[in-house]
Amino acid sequence: MRSSDPHAAYDFLPLVVWTSPGDQSWDYVNPRWVEFTGRRLEEELGSGWLDRVHADDRDAVRSQVEEATRAGRPFSLEFRARRHDGEYRWLACSGMPVPDDGKPAGYAGCLTDVTDRRALEQRIMKADRAEAIVQLAGGIAHDFNNLLTGIFGHLALLEEQPDLPGEARDDIDQIQQSADRAASLARQLLAFSRRQMLTPRILDLNRLVTGTVSAIRRMMGTRIQVVPALDPRLDRVLADPGQLEQVLLQLSAAARESMPEGGTLELFTRNVTLGEGDVARFPGMRHGVYVMLGVRDTGGAATSTLVLDSTAGITRQSGGFIDVETEEGRGTTFSLYLPSAESGAPDAGAGEPSRVKYAGTETVLVVEDEMQLRDLARRVLERSGYTVLTASDAEAATAIADRHPGHIHLLITDMFLPRLSGRELAARLGIHRPAIKVLYVSGTSDEAIARHRVLAPGTEFLEKPFTLDGLLRKVRQVLGDPAGAGALT
Repeated sequence: MRSSDPHAAYDFLPLVVWTSPGDQSWDYVNPRWVEFTGRRLEEELGSGWLDRVHADDRDAVRSQVEEATRAGRPFSLEFRARRHDGEYRWLACSGMPVPDDGKPAGYAGCLTDVTDRRALEQRIMKADRAEAIVQLAGGIAHDFNNLLTGIFGHLALLEEQPDLPGEARDDIDQIQQSADRAASLARQLLAFSRRQMLTPRILDLNRLVTGTVSAIRRMMGTRIQVVPALDPRLDRVLADPGQLEQVLLQLSAAARESMPEGGTLELFTRNVTLGEGDVARFPGMRHGVYVMLGVRDTGGAATSTLVLDSTAGITRQSGGFIDVETEEGRGTTFSLYLPSAESGAPDAGAGEPSRVKYAGTETVLVVEDEMQLRDLARRVLERSGYTVLTASDAEAATAIADRHPGHIHLLITDMFLPRLSGRELAARLGIHRPAIKVLYVSGTSDEAIARHRVLAPGTEFLEKPFTLDGLLRKVRQVLGDPAGAGALT
């Protein structure tokens, strides 16, 4: 049986359908709109539909519809409307003029709920912005580490001057401490950008703590006092500085949660000799000389298991262990024990300048797009006896290698070069020089290293910022003589 109502077919559609005589009012709307608003049909016809539009959107909707109908053209807009349960939902509204004898005689249109679509778009936009921030942080840290490498290198060269006044040496020490703090900030940026790598190095924990204190104080706020108590005669340790900074920040954040009314956070260091009985409760740990890094709060709640597990895992990676003591009403103390890097036999070459201790006569090709770092590496390597070739990019490096008549024993290249990466350069040179060894250098890492947090097996890497001593030691190690047997005589 066929209905005489021309709108009857619209009643079964899963979206709102409306018609208008062309004056912004509705003369028909299907049941989907009534279901949305929960009101009687009579209240929705005429201009009643505008009552449901959000007050902040109503004038704009009215203006856009009026302008479109006056010009006799289609329109499309989005606005918020109140549903029967009081919730505002985003609706997409489209209207088309209905011709009669070639002239607009009214409008027909539809409404669709697009709230979920808009929410998804917002999430995507936020994710894109967050990823952009992450990429920006990684890029800033990379450039920052380039600058710091130059600062560290030239400070080391200044310190080698025998006639340098004592006051100037004090100034250099202050600059060194400031540069260490800047390096700490760069590592935090790399951790944020997920590009920090596991690169253990010889560390002064006192400097690491000092460089992190300002960040911890900002995190603690004004109600918690942060008190460093550092042993001035502290041994050094072999560990990844970024990981230890992460431990400090995690434990400090947990301590803040345990002191909602305020309190004191003490950061302390000391050398500790542990016997068999002391380490018996920590499987796999040995007795000996350790460097202890302590975090003590005056709160009443214990740190979460998640934070403790993460901290213990990082500490184990550095060959140490963590101990926790909680005293009712007095707070919690976390003690990280790391093996002393200075407790063994003294280095046979101790006291010798690095350029003698790690010297050699091999030919090294240095590829670095930062001129200051390229010249610094050339200068220190040549002073240590190496023959040094330099290039600013992969194309120049390839041309130099093609023209060089003798062996090139080592390629030192930044991972990120203009147009062609360090990895691609190494692969290119390896075709005609299969014996060439490679040392990658960067203030960050490529995506694979960033994702897995470790270097591929057999890959040699030196993270910026590095010291001149660290560069020479690593070069000698990669060339197969880490003990310095190739030293000059």
